[in-house]
Amino acid sequence: MTDNEQGQREGTEATSPSAELPPVEPVEPNEPTGSSPPPEGGESNGQPHFSSVRFSHSGEHGIQAYNLHLNGDQAIRVPITDSDADYKASQDGRFVPPRNTDQWEAASKLLDECGVIVLCAAQGNGRRTAAIRLLSTVTSPPLALFDLDPEWSKPSVRPLPKEAGMGCILDLSDLAEQPGERLGTDLVSYGAELRKNNSFLVILATPADWYGHWAEPTLPFTVRLESPDARALVTAEFRANYRGDRVTWLDRAEFAGIWKANPSARAAWRLADRLLRASGPEQIQAIVDEFGDWHREVEKLLSRHRATGGDAQLLSTRVTVWAGALLHGGQRRSVIKAADDLLTRLGLERHPVNVLADATTSSRLDAAEITRDGDRAFHDTQKEGLPAAILRHLWDEFPTQHELLRRWAIGIAADRTVPDEDARLITTALWKLAAHRHDRAILDGMASDLKGPRRALAVEALTKAAGDAEFGRYVRDRLRQWMDAKNPSDDKVDLVIEICAGTWGIQQPTLALTRLGKAAGHKTFGSATVVNAFQQLALQRPDDVRKAVAQWLTDAESRPADEILRRQTLGSFLALVSSDEGTDLILNNTHDTEARLRIIHAWQKLLSTDDAVDAVVTQLSRWHERFQDDPDRREAVVDVLADIFAPPSLRPGLDRLMVTEEAAILPFWREVLVMAANRYQASKEASTP
Repeated sequence: MTDNEQGQREGTEATSPSAELPPVEPVEPNEPTGSSPPPEGGESNGQPHFSSVRFSHSGEHGIQAYNLHLNGDQAIRVPITDSDADYKASQDGRFVPPRNTDQWEAASKLLDECGVIVLCAAQGNGRRTAAIRLLSTVTSPPLALFDLDPEWSKPSVRPLPKEAGMGCILDLSDLAEQPGERLGTDLVSYGAELRKNNSFLVILATPADWYGHWAEPTLPFTVRLESPDARALVTAEFRANYRGDRVTWLDRAEFAGIWKANPSARAAWRLADRLLRASGPEQIQAIVDEFGDWHREVEKLLSRHRATGGDAQLLSTRVTVWAGALLHGGQRRSVIKAADDLLTRLGLERHPVNVLADATTSSRLDAAEITRDGDRAFHDTQKEGLPAAILRHLWDEFPTQHELLRRWAIGIAADRTVPDEDARLITTALWKLAAHRHDRAILDGMASDLKGPRRALAVEALTKAAGDAEFGRYVRDRLRQWMDAKNPSDDKVDLVIEICAGTWGIQQPTLALTRLGKAAGHKTFGSATVVNAFQQLALQRPDDVRKAVAQWLTDAESRPADEILRRQTLGSFLALVSSDEGTDLILNNTHDTEARLRIIHAWQKLLSTDDAVDAVVTQLSRWHERFQDDPDRREAVVDVLADIFAPPSLRPGLDRLMVTEEAAILPFWREVLVMAANRYQASKEASTP
């Protein structure tokens, strides 16, 4: 029931228990007795004005400080701690500067002068390590370092922090669309403001993104960086890990081609890690081959010279190689099924007569150099990373066939005749491929096409991808964009809810809560999936949940005309109080006057919303069952409920709660009703001149 329908409902049940009390005039939901009115929210320049509320939590990535809103532009701050891998690589004795030393020296001066600098280079060249180094050395005492995780419709300086003593990194790589024309100009002014506060910002960008008229004002403080010297970087990693004895390995002939190519910082770190894990120098050749993504081995497996039966046999062998890579360690039957499915998609008939006339399963696997261990099929297990290299090669060498390949791979994972453990092998391989290639379409496809029981695999894959150091930003944006859509599919909403309630939500609750709150707006009030999600986060991250919901309730009161925010907030609040853990979180907050006022108003709005009433009555009935005989909490709960039902226009809702099927009146609710009526009457008398 909407607020303006309350008067129509008032007085329609003349024989209800609530009618036994003296009649009182209907009013809109009021504040609890003795409380002050909520602070008014305002708007400036047509934009919502958000109060500055900072929350924090400890987790895998340390403390997070943030202003958390369901809607509107914001930049969530994620502290950079000394456990961060890039932070470690930026320290004295370990840091290797970019090869273009003149640009690197200029970068430090420009940051100090302008307050902001743009490091423009390809992803993986060590930009973030360089950014941390710059921010760590630009001023003294050291700055508090943060990554900024923006949530905005398009890049803008408006939500970026301006506090003193901060060093922030903002990754603007891989932009979905060109920024507004004013961004470059605004960054100049923003940098000057930061400099006055002894704060600094380093922007990470790629040449493919950072160009155009909008970027021209930033050219004076845009620096193009090269990767560090690969050999020097590997040497530094050896010494940092107390394996200086292995530095002489780098003189061997096997590495000559690598040093000549001078790979990216990311690749050099990967090589160093692999060499650090080696048991001895006898593994060097295999590691070098692996570092080269097994290119020669993959080309050999796919070589035309291996097929003696013409193009048909060549295609059959290649398809089996690819299927074996997709299902490395899967059942032989699944590998052959995947191979046959791809052949069918390529237009080759696979009717029984075609299958029986073809080579046997054993022959096909042998031709693809796939070995068997029991019923499982493997590519060469001595060549670490070979299956993933085959898939990367497939996507690299046949760029015009990505859609076909994507539909094929996801289709096999979605096929219920494929065992769950084999389907999981596929989704694991696909999310790693997507992260390596920054291929958004692969993850979008898994989110859309893995439904029903197989949605759990999409949840697993997207959860892992969301935590990826670089690709995770895109995944998190997609989760938010799906929930910002007007009418997302139920499957997509449930997918996002499950991801937010899982390990990613526990590790990054600030980001998960905004997406969960948006998802709540698309589900029915009291939805079990939303209730479970808030329950899980309330168990693991109670402070984050409590403060986030408090912020949303405040925002909703300051923007009463925002129906989307109202629906999201009320759905989230009801879901939270629909579990014992969430109820305790909310009730423990009623000792604070402002928090209590927000909570009372939320319940009153829910009771005034037609499609929420049934779920509200169900939850309040649970409160009755839980607290009616609780000597420690009954009085406090009754006191809160009396504030909720003080407005006469809401008291008819008590009828469904108060009367049993045998027409008996429950003492608990009778007490609430009497206290509510007395409280309203006292308030009315106090306001009478």
